Amino acid sequence: MNADNPITPLVLCDRPAEHVVRLTLNRPARRNAYNAQMVSELEQWLNWCERQSAVRTVILTGSGEAFCSGADLHEAFTHGGEGLRNSRGGYHPLQHLPRRKIWIAALNGHAIGGGLEMALACDFIVASEDSRIALPEVQHGLLPLGGAISQLAARLPPNIARELLLTGETMEAQRALALGLFNQVVNAERLADTALALAERLNQAAPLAVQACNALLNQALAADDSQQGDRELQQLQRSEDYQESLRAFAARRAPRWQGR
Repeated sequence: MNADNPITPLVLCDRPAEHVVRLTLNRPARRNAYNAQMVSELEQWLNWCERQSAVRTVILTGSGEAFCSGADLHEAFTHGGEGLRNSRGGYHPLQHLPRRKIWIAALNGHAIGGGLEMALACDFIVASEDSRIALPEVQHGLLPLGGAISQLAARLPPNIARELLLTGETMEAQRALALGLFNQVVNAERLADTALALAERLNQAAPLAVQACNALLNQALAADDSQQGDRELQQLQRSEDYQESLRAFAARRAPRWQGR
């Protein structure tokens, strides 16, 4: 660490090994749901890591029993969730932020909604055996616009992508591994060491070559659905169902969808 590193209570930082930074999402009481403050803090750390030539890999994990349960719904339903957008307009804390360093998501528990989209935005995913993933946005009258649609379209057979996106149901870690979404699944006690071992393997290669190769791969895989997604979201927000989702959330009841 040096004198200009951020001071951030909701994103903790440590250095478990040379050239490795570990960032820990720190809202365990809210299952690490990201609010506007956490979005800002994570962006500060991303920018800090990009400036440090000694940093080659970043491990992103969570505190407590969850990796990240997505956006804080209290803020997501306020002014269309605008307060949760990062400085580049991303729908989750990492989306659209330029970076060259390699990021490893270490899922210590469930990755839900925007939490899963954050993990998918990383370059590698290792997970504990008891972790689960889901994109429940459609169950709340929302859309997963943080890159999940294009990521799943690129990584999964269309029928499996539709299953995740259109039902909002959870998927177990072993199935995600078998489908190629995860790199490794280990028991919870081995997760931190497994993520660190992967980082150290990556750090044995020439860092600028690794970053350049990764950038070319990301460019080849790139598909930006955010513009179309913005139009779809605006249409949704004008619907009766969207207003019903707000009423249902405030009343803590299941929404009564009308399809209009």
